[in-house]
Amino acid sequence: MASKIPPSDVLAAWLARQRWFAAKTRRIEAIVIEDAVPLAGAVIAVARVTLDDGGSDRYAVPLGASPAGGDVADALDDPHFCRALLDLIARGAGSAGKRGEVRGGPTSAFPPGLGPDLPVRRLGGEQSNTSVTFGDAVIVKHFRRLAEGINPEAEMTRFLTERARFAQTPRLFGQLDYRRDGATTTLAVAQELVAGARDGWQWMLAALGDFYALARRASGPPDAAQVRALAGVSLGALDRLGAVTAALHRALASDPRDADFAPEPITPGDLAAWSGDVGAQLEAAREALGREGLVADLDVRAALNGLRGSQKIRHHGDLHLGQTLYRDGDFAIIDFEGEPIRPLAERRRKHTPLRDVAGLLRSIDYVAQASRPAGLEAWVAAWQAEAARALGAAYRAGVRGAPFAPERDEAFARAVAVFELEKAAYEIVYEANHRPDWVEIPTRGLLRAAACLGPLPAPGAA
Repeated sequence: MASKIPPSDVLAAWLARQRWFAAKTRRIEAIVIEDAVPLAGAVIAVARVTLDDGGSDRYAVPLGASPAGGDVADALDDPHFCRALLDLIARGAGSAGKRGEVRGGPTSAFPPGLGPDLPVRRLGGEQSNTSVTFGDAVIVKHFRRLAEGINPEAEMTRFLTERARFAQTPRLFGQLDYRRDGATTTLAVAQELVAGARDGWQWMLAALGDFYALARRASGPPDAAQVRALAGVSLGALDRLGAVTAALHRALASDPRDADFAPEPITPGDLAAWSGDVGAQLEAAREALGREGLVADLDVRAALNGLRGSQKIRHHGDLHLGQTLYRDGDFAIIDFEGEPIRPLAERRRKHTPLRDVAGLLRSIDYVAQASRPAGLEAWVAAWQAEAARALGAAYRAGVRGAPFAPERDEAFARAVAVFELEKAAYEIVYEANHRPDWVEIPTRGLLRAAACLGPLPAPGAA
């Protein structure tokens, strides 16, 4: 068998093919192995990757002995190595490299008596991480692109597990960190596996397929009552998801003693910064589409004024149907990592949690359009309106009276519309660069959100 650290050119070619490699549009100029931590006959390589634009990223690359052909062997394909990762977490043990160490640590929820022979399975559908399951009990998520500091996935789920005792998120069993020169980087997390659950996006696609089959047999144009009668399963699920999201935000705002989670007043500076962020994203969308006057000039700051007096809190930050699990009529919310392309400090920053509501509403738009059958356009639009109403009403009911939510319904609706606008503008840029055929979905969503802002309030109105 060949060396565990392959030649730089072989490793670079392999990295560029991985779904979790973040710089696919750029060329790798150099790779430096900063550390190699031995574990179970493999090594966890910490690789500094320099790109052709001068930027660089660090990646965690577990490497096994390369096959005779000289290709790269990903140690996460090796059950023996994966069990060793979980064992480090369970025992709070470590393994030292030349410059740092990998060290595990369990939470109070780590299940006792896990057998050493649990079947190990690597999951597909990788994005920014690689996930491995152990029987029907545990899932280990191994991060690939490393950012110094605690990953929000570990931080948020630890808080929800040990402090808030929030039941609608899989419990954190423990984490694995890379430590060097006094700095800590989250390498992996071990979490409760929700056996038998389905991805929320995939479940909703199937539920919509059933609804559309019924709609084809209906007579006349759709009305709200017909849609509610035929789409009761999907609409009931979204009602539940709105309630679960409200409960999540209440849980995240529940401990004023923890500085990292304690709610804070929204300041005029926050409103100015958030307005600037929305404006910058709108400008990026205009450039991506090559359209001037994409929407009429909007006074976003005025539309956010209703948030004055409310609180900012920790929130999910990247919430959509694909970040949920559906089982037996209920939802769990997962993947608290945030948008991996954004800096760690930004992902941990407190904000209004209404951004999460906006993300779910945008996901409803996408799932409706992605599954839209020809000839049922009116039914699609009618379902989407009822779906948004169901989710929004359930969330609003769940947070009424909470200090992080505006008291007035109008202020609530206008703030959500602002963040829908921002999210749709972000989606426009993404689709223009990656899926031009889809760009009309967020474009229509952006125009709807702008229309929902309605007339601006009189000066000085809250």
